Amino acid sequence: MTKAKAKVEELSQAAIWKTLRAVDCSDVEYQKMSLTYIGWADLWAKLMDIFPQSSYIFDEPTFFGEVGNQTCEVSCSIYIGQYERNCTLPVMTASMPMKSIVNPTSRDINDAKQRCFVKAIGMHGLGLYLWEKKTTKSKPSVSLDSEMPF
Repeated sequence: MTKAKAKVEELSQAAIWKTLRAVDCSDVEYQKMSLTYIGWADLWAKLMDIFPQSSYIFDEPTFFGEVGNQTCEVSCSIYIGQYERNCTLPVMTASMPMKSIVNPTSRDINDAKQRCFVKAIGMHGLGLYLWEKKTTKSKPSVSLDSEMPF
């Protein structure tokens, strides 16, 4: 058995969580208004550096309401090996307070899909600290060069 195959076979949800929670994402954080966020491409690159067997799927958007007065929700699943995390997100404005967009454009839907993508990766543990409601958020301190638990 090759070393790469051994790593995949030893993969567990606990190992994924422990590994990704320990990764510091501050080098790819951005500020917009009063919010800190991580771009989808930066987070995907970090995830692929650690777990290159990762993949994702976007479901078809779900529309609510009557034609001409509809809101929309998007869904994304992130897979690391056989382990999946799924998130949904309404298509909403980017400014505070965030509100659902009535009759969203394809651009609005795409923006929501990318935000949902980042949120779904966060559900595996990578960059999740950005959403935590702690008064003092502590960023992980392990670099990608550190020894991984798998």
